[in-house]
Amino acid sequence: MSTSEPQNDGFPISHVAQRTGLSIDALRWFEREGLFPRVARDTGGRRRFSDNDIERVELMLRLRRTGMPVRDMRRFIELLVGGEETHAERLELLFAQRVRILAAMERLTEDLKVVDFKVAYYTESVNGASAQSTGGKKS
Repeated sequence: MSTSEPQNDGFPISHVAQRTGLSIDALRWFEREGLFPRVARDTGGRRRFSDNDIERVELMLRLRRTGMPVRDMRRFIELLVGGEETHAERLELLFAQRVRILAAMERLTEDLKVVDFKVAYYTESVNGASAQSTGGKKS
């Protein structure tokens, strides 16, 4: 059986690494940091990820990519075991992250405008130099 195929007791870490694009070391770091609940292990001590575990890994990966602080990610995971009673606090964490993402998008939009201006400037400079070197004729 391939190591990327599920068994009755879940998926091996290599499958999760391939599916998420994270390295096995990164997955182990996520677990050490408490960014997903303890993953079940088989009789040989190897991690076996359920579909729910993989969904949580993917969520944590997205939140991390958006710059969510590790402490907030850890808190979010802690709140998952609290059921519906913790929905309001989870909403607060996600809303705060949404605000940070929107602010980052605004900064990136402004940065892109500057880069676009420079691209236009240098494109014109290069094209102007090319036109001068060919005697002003377009080839």
